[in-house]
Amino acid sequence: MTPIHNLILLGLIVGIYSGIMGLGGGTIMIPIMVLALGFTQQKAVTTSLAVMIPPVTLLGVLKYYREGQVDVRTAAWIAVGVVFGTLVGAVITGWIVKHFGDARLKLLFALILTYISGYMLFQTLGKQHLVRSMLFAGVLVLVSFLFFTAVKWYDARSAPPTQSAPTKPA
Repeated sequence: MTPIHNLILLGLIVGIYSGIMGLGGGTIMIPIMVLALGFTQQKAVTTSLAVMIPPVTLLGVLKYYREGQVDVRTAAWIAVGVVFGTLVGAVITGWIVKHFGDARLKLLFALILTYISGYMLFQTLGKQHLVRSMLFAGVLVLVSFLFFTAVKWYDARSAPPTQSAPTKPA
C-alpha cells in the first residue's frame, strides 16, 4: 500500500500541473500511477476520473472565475458533453481491455499523448498553421507507432528461443 503522504504529494503535483496547463491532470497522474504505483492502465484511468470529481477542481475554478477567466456558459455546456462522454469513454475503455488487453490501452493512451504533444509543439509556429500542425502531429503519431512496432518486432526476433519441456517416452 502506498503511504498517504505520497498520494497527497502526487495530488499536489497533479493539481499544480492542472492549474498551469488547464488539463485534468490525467496526462501526468495516469503514467505515475502505472509506473510508480503499479496500477493497470484501466485502474489508473478510472482512479484518475475519481480524483477529478468536481470538489477537487472547485478551488482552482473559483480563483480563475474571480479573475474573470472562466466562461461559465461554455463550461456548463461542455460539462453536459463530458458527462455523457465519460460514460461512453468508460464503456470503450472496458471494451478495449476486454478484447485487446491493458497493454493496448497503454499504447492508445501513449499515441494520444504523442498527438497532443506534437500538435502543441507545432502550434508554436502560429495559429494560422492549424492544418499543418494537425498533419505534423498525425505524422508524429504514425512515426511513433511505426518505431514502436519495429522495436517490438526486433525484440521478438532477437529473443532467445524458448525451450519446451522434454517429453517422457511412452
